[in-house]
Amino acid sequence: MDYLPFYGKSQNHPRAIMQLSTRNFTIRLLDDGALQFSLANGQSYTQEPSAYPIENRREEDGAIAYDLRVGTLLVHGRITIQTDQEFMLELSGEGALTEPLAYPPPWRPHSGDTAIIPYYEGLAIPVEDATALKYFPDNGALTFHPQLGFFALLNDGLCLGTAMENAADALLSFSRNAEGLVVQRAVWQSVKGQFAYARRLRYLVHGTLSAAARRYRRLREEQGGFVVTLKEKLRRTPEVAKLLGAADVWIWDDNNMNRLYARPESSEITPRDSRRVADEMLARGMSRILWNAFEGEAPEDCRALKEKGFLVGKYDIYRDVLPKPLVDVAIPYRRDRSVNTRHWPGIVRIDEKGNYVTAWQISGKDGTMYDQHAVCEICALRLTMENVPPDVERVGYTSRLIDVQAGSAPQECYAPLHPATRSDSLRYINAQNRFLADIGLVVGVEVGQEACVRDFHYSEGLMSIGYYRAEESGRRMCTQYYGSEIPRQFTEAMLNPAIRLPLWELIYHDCAVSYWYWGDSSNSAPELMPLRDLFDALYGQPPLYSLNMTQWDRLKEEIACSYHRATKVAALTATAAMSSFEWLTADRMVQRTVFANGVSVVVNFSQRPYEAGERTVAPQSALVQTPAETFII
Repeated sequence: MDYLPFYGKSQNHPRAIMQLSTRNFTIRLLDDGALQFSLANGQSYTQEPSAYPIENRREEDGAIAYDLRVGTLLVHGRITIQTDQEFMLELSGEGALTEPLAYPPPWRPHSGDTAIIPYYEGLAIPVEDATALKYFPDNGALTFHPQLGFFALLNDGLCLGTAMENAADALLSFSRNAEGLVVQRAVWQSVKGQFAYARRLRYLVHGTLSAAARRYRRLREEQGGFVVTLKEKLRRTPEVAKLLGAADVWIWDDNNMNRLYARPESSEITPRDSRRVADEMLARGMSRILWNAFEGEAPEDCRALKEKGFLVGKYDIYRDVLPKPLVDVAIPYRRDRSVNTRHWPGIVRIDEKGNYVTAWQISGKDGTMYDQHAVCEICALRLTMENVPPDVERVGYTSRLIDVQAGSAPQECYAPLHPATRSDSLRYINAQNRFLADIGLVVGVEVGQEACVRDFHYSEGLMSIGYYRAEESGRRMCTQYYGSEIPRQFTEAMLNPAIRLPLWELIYHDCAVSYWYWGDSSNSAPELMPLRDLFDALYGQPPLYSLNMTQWDRLKEEIACSYHRATKVAALTATAAMSSFEWLTADRMVQRTVFANGVSVVVNFSQRPYEAGERTVAPQSALVQTPAETFII
């Protein structure tokens, strides 16, 4: 590694002050606080100008060092080269951070680039085509806590990836720059008002996204506390074996939604009969099932389901608590479900201003929606240890789904008896999931994020990109859409192969099972089930079905067909890492994934046949090749 002072000037560009070089690339600090990256072959990227004044530029032990003025806080920047494919930016400081720090600036993309965004499974958005971003707020801008601490710019022959060493207090912001191109940047939050610790970004220079993702995985393995495979989890919790390749099924009572939202209940319903449905599934070859229930099962039904070989799970939540002042206002169904109200307000998260943090709204008897309060993660662990074991002993469950916590942005708590930083909150969420696994339960979470993936076994919602779901999908678990009722975002975005990406799978496929969301289930638009099945095959993940008894009786044949299409690759690859992903055609309508155990999947989402070597892949079908066989889905 060489340190080379650089004083080149240009009339139309900022002046480069310093540079570091390897045989592969050069990184320069410009006088406007931006970085400039150049490959030996001439490819280059330059960041937007810094919003913060840059001063005291210097060389320190072969590194570029400088200071940023962030209000009254002095932040020290340090750029070092790690290898001929990596360089790192470290930001350190001591003192108050009074507002989020949006530094470094985003890389300025080129025409034809693709922004790789770690939102849910992942998005691959052409920087010039923000059509799919219209479903996001603020005209396609979003600042969010990412599922992964990795994002990238991609073009032919170059993937410039950015890896956040610690994303607990990080946000990712994507928007459009002055030229209308999609840009991304890291945003650093304080730790209870303080800068607290060094923030590090490692830049990964690779030829493909798959190579950059593999390197990111190795970094997380080296860092520790992230990568725990399903094979390892199986040794702790043997019931996980039944999860591999299993369809996730929610069978609701016909009046469940009416009870939840204080609507009149119908007497003309199909009675919920879990054993009948299970027998009908088995008769159709649906043998690997994660059977989930919102209201829970009777002990005798749970026992019968387990005897059929099913995993039997129950919904649970520790983020929301009904405040005691609302006990007489809330509808009885909601009041009776809030078993932790007896601990209010001692378990409630308190914000920096001393206020109770609000949570999911529920229906009142007067038709008004009322805020619940959010439970601190420290308290949630204690409640889990109190509530779950007696319920499991009484009923016999083998799985538990914990809603909200592991998929939402970590939060601070300012309660004097249970104060927590965001990192503390994540630590207690992991302890909660690990406790459930240690008592023998298969652990599910909503959506999921990499800070928690070491301790859960499956997630619901990661396959369903948040802003592409149907309206109010969190309250419409059984709503089905047909024909012109199908939301436009399903076909334009949610199921648009050109913008979806199995980024999460490239890093954590062999660590957890990923499902769709219950309000965005495989059967939410029945005529689109075959298309969702193709995504499941490509990603190596099984389907999720959410429907009431009447809907089951109407759709069971179609669901059985979907099950056999969608679970085959999931069963073959559940414990195998995803080695690579690539687009095989310029329009991205033909895609291929390859898994570490030798399974490859080519999916043709187009309306034209695709020639894959000696095989033809028909439109809307998948070619699966394994070391032992080849078949079409």
